[in-house]
Amino acid sequence: MPEVLRNLNDNLKQQVALYEELNVLEIEKQKALIANNLQGIEEITAQEEQLLLGANHLEKERMLWAEHIGRDLGKASEDLTLVELAEHFPVLEEVRLDLDKVVSRLQEVHDINAQLLQQAMKIVEFTVGMLTHQEKNTYAHPHRRENERNEKLHLLDRRI
Repeated sequence: MPEVLRNLNDNLKQQVALYEELNVLEIEKQKALIANNLQGIEEITAQEEQLLLGANHLEKERMLWAEHIGRDLGKASEDLTLVELAEHFPVLEEVRLDLDKVVSRLQEVHDINAQLLQQAMKIVEFTVGMLTHQEKNTYAHPHRRENERNEKLHLLDRRI
């Protein structure tokens, strides 16, 4: 195997390992989100930042190796996909599959975490609205008449 191809393969394997670590952290973050553990979320986010810096470094390195290979294939490095490279160089097929799997798993967990965060934000917005006497009700009773819907719902009585 040519050195450039070996370097690209090693780089992709390192990316797979890094994304596996990110996946573990995302699962831990999910647990922290469910438990409302703000300190845990903060610590995990700091760890993720460091891993993402490493991923950025590996991606820049990967682009350099892809540029070398692209010259040999007569294509620009940004036009080369890993699927296409694996077709030309079957040795990359295994790492391509591994990378696809880990990124898919990471995306699934990340999507769930994003939904958890959105739900938490809706609860916070509702609570703040209740405490600050916002004019708009977030929830309306479906059987109330229109003029009844405009009534304010307040958690705290202003007279207090």
